[in-house]
Amino acid sequence: MASVKKVTEMLYRIKNGESVTTADWDTKIVPKTVRSILKKYDLQKTYNEEVPVNQDRELADRFFDAGLELAETLGIHCTDTETVVKYSHDELLSALDQAPSELHLGCGTDQVTIGARKPEDKKKPLFCASLSIQVDEDIYPTLVEGLVSYKGIDILQGPSIDTVFGMPVFSGTPFETTAGIRESQLRTEALARAGRPGMQQMGMSSSVTEYGLLCGLPLTSKPYSPVMGICLQPSELKTNYCNFHKVLAAASCGAFLRTGCPSMIGGYSGPPEGAVIANIASDILQFALFGTDISNCSMFDIRHNSACCRTGLWAMSMSVQATSQNTHTILDKIINQNAGPCTEEILYTSAAGLIATSVSGMELTTGPRSAGGSLKNYLTPLEGFFCADVFKAAADLTLDKAEELVEYCLSKYESDVDNQPKGKSFYDCYDVKTLTPSDEWKAIDQKVRTDLRQRGLAI
Repeated sequence: MASVKKVTEMLYRIKNGESVTTADWDTKIVPKTVRSILKKYDLQKTYNEEVPVNQDRELADRFFDAGLELAETLGIHCTDTETVVKYSHDELLSALDQAPSELHLGCGTDQVTIGARKPEDKKKPLFCASLSIQVDEDIYPTLVEGLVSYKGIDILQGPSIDTVFGMPVFSGTPFETTAGIRESQLRTEALARAGRPGMQQMGMSSSVTEYGLLCGLPLTSKPYSPVMGICLQPSELKTNYCNFHKVLAAASCGAFLRTGCPSMIGGYSGPPEGAVIANIASDILQFALFGTDISNCSMFDIRHNSACCRTGLWAMSMSVQATSQNTHTILDKIINQNAGPCTEEILYTSAAGLIATSVSGMELTTGPRSAGGSLKNYLTPLEGFFCADVFKAAADLTLDKAEELVEYCLSKYESDVDNQPKGKSFYDCYDVKTLTPSDEWKAIDQKVRTDLRQRGLAI
């Protein structure tokens, strides 16, 4: 868990750090340094489009060494102060050494244990549902009850709300503070209805700025079952004051901490290889900067807004393998599906991303992000159940078998990766009263499950 004293010390180091404009950081310093380190470690053009799940574990070790050097060379940039804090090699290794390798989450019969994994590790990872997709306030308890009623779901992050007591929420105002409070109330109701009051929670989903978390998190956290604060930063190798507010609030109430910043293939770090070392560096820096419990540095290809494309799958598998086989840290990365509920595509894209990351050693994932998280009420329990089952079943696979399965899944959607169907809303493919999926949605789920079972996934 983060320490208020340590986080404040880091805040002071950032305030007095080297001055660097955000524009220079983004367009000059990060790209130039990434290119230099890729060249030094002979990692340029190592992306292999024919092997979306990395099979070369020695190459993954080289990527880790490059990512560690990138973390030491660059440090992390604060966009509010336009300064950089840097860490020595020893500081970074010490932060990794002090990171937890195991956490006991939740309480009572709902308690779960998460532990560090390695590539091809048979230890089952955990699944957190769902990402912060907006849903109607009045269906929040019902939808979340449906999600967490399934024992394959280990942790609740849950959807978000954009109204409080029927009134719209305005970001950065007291309305957002109220949204954090209201979300905490709705979570408690949903967990009680599902009979899972001790389930580990992550919060807050309805918190664009720090306001929703500052009130909602302490209300949700209990001394016997600390909540896990979600504290995400603007982009790779960056932080800001908003995130420090969240981290300090979490630390002050003894909460667990999940921090991270996404890496973008095609962004400032460049090609897949550059995004991988930036992603590894970002993971390492979470432990040095905040003393986080779980690093949540995801990765997307900005052309597709997903990690379920071929470049994203390779990069995610490489980054996870590199960090998991060289540290005992706990990682949570998001795959970002673009297809929506009641489609085959959301299941095949989910399977590809979850198989690639689970077999590579990832300990936790949060999802799904149905319809790319872009449409209100486009989230149902069924795709959450499917994702949890696939992610855990993939722990029994070898890397080569995972590669075979991922290639098969890609064949189902890759030709239309930029035009994924958005599917149907919760209202259109679920019975709200009985919390059961429509016949059409059940049939799609069973068809894909049967298909994957026949191909060797014990789902």
